[in-house]
Formats: sequence, C-alpha cells, structure tokens
Amino acid sequence: MPDSLVGPDVAEVLGVLLGDGCVCRYSYKGKDAYQVAFTAGPTEFSYYETFIKPTIESAFHVRGSLYLRKDNTTRYHIHSRKFAEQLISLGLPVGKKIDAAIPRVVREANQVVPFIRGIYHAEGSIYRRYSKRYNTHVRVYDNLLNIQIRMKLGTLMTQIREELIDLGILTNRLTVKDGVYTLRITRQDMVRKFIEVVNPRYKRFPHTSNSLMHELKAQAGGPVAQPG
Repeated sequence: MPDSLVGPDVAEVLGVLLGDGCVCRYSYKGKDAYQVAFTAGPTEFSYYETFIKPTIESAFHVRGSLYLRKDNTTRYHIHSRKFAEQLISLGLPVGKKIDAAIPRVVREANQVVPFIRGIYHAEGSIYRRYSKRYNTHVRVYDNLLNIQIRMKLGTLMTQIREELIDLGILTNRLTVKDGVYTLRITRQDMVRKFIEVVNPRYKRFPHTSNSLMHELKAQAGGPVAQPG
C-alpha cells in the first residue's frame, strides 16, 4: 500500500480495525479465503454507515455488507482477498489478535492522531468520575470526566500512551489486569486537550444510548434536533 493512500480517514479506519475488527483466513472449497470483519455496538451503526463503509469503499475499491444483527450488534463484513492481503502487508494480524503495533505506514504518513481517534472510537469511553471508597462520598461527580481506553494489545497500548504524551496529553500509568491493558486520562485539562487534539467524532461527552446520532450529526455539521 503506498503511503499516499494513508490519509487521515484511512488511518482512522485502521485504528477501528485493530480495535473492533479482524482479518480472517479460512478454507473454502480447499482454498484459502479471506474476510475482514468488524463488530460494534448497535449505536455505532451510523458511524459505520456514514464513515467506515464509505471510506473503505473509496480507498480500497471493495464492497461489503453492513447490517444490524438480531443479537443487537453492528456487523460489517468484506470478502476480499486483495483487501485482506493489503492489511496483512501493513502488519495487521490474521485471526485472533494477540498483539499489534501502530502500522508503519501510519507513522510514515504522519497520521498517528487520526489512528488514535479510531482506536478511541472502538475501545475508548468517556464517563463521569465516581467513587466507591467512602459511603459518605457522592458516588458520581457530574463535573469530573475520565477518558479510558482498554485493549489486550500491550505493545499498541504502550505506543498509544507514548504518542499521547508526545502530543502533550498526560495520562495515568498503563495498568494491566487479566491480560487487559487500561489507559486512563483523569486530569480535567488533559481530558479537554484529548478531545481537542484527537477530535473524536463521538464519545466526546458521556451520553445515553440514543444520543450518538446527535453527536455524529453535530460533528458533520448537519441539523440536530433540539429537545422540545
């Protein structure tokens, strides 16, 4: 894949793929076949419909199936050997992801920030700080926000933390429990800077399950229904 192909949108898609996607190889009629599959929550269907799917179709000239399954998940599947081999050539793992790193072409194209945005969309969250420690404490602090990213890919999580620090976004230390790495940003000025620099399309503030479309439309500059 030429570096020129890796613009900000493709870099974001690669981040989502390492979080919510998988490059699969299987046998079909005695031959190797490939599928690139994404699985996300039902509220993210709009993100896949308006951004992920069009970006992949435009950049890689492949088509796939996007649908909402009965198990209440968003699924996007692309059956394309060429597309899968392009991703594999970038260093993306095949099958179950044990570890991974920021793709070389993302670094060389200077597109690490949108790549982190994709990782955040797939594996990140923003939530109101809460306390379980003291019975006298207010459980939820409405004016304090935390950002969190959780993945099993240790090398990638270490790199993301290093890149955020290079961007001036200070994080808590990276922790690991039961093979899952957790990165948190708890300083309020750093939470604000993450939102400003990484500029996520959604997950910009804690939201209810029906407010994702509101965020996406606001980011796209489209009309947003106001509470009546």
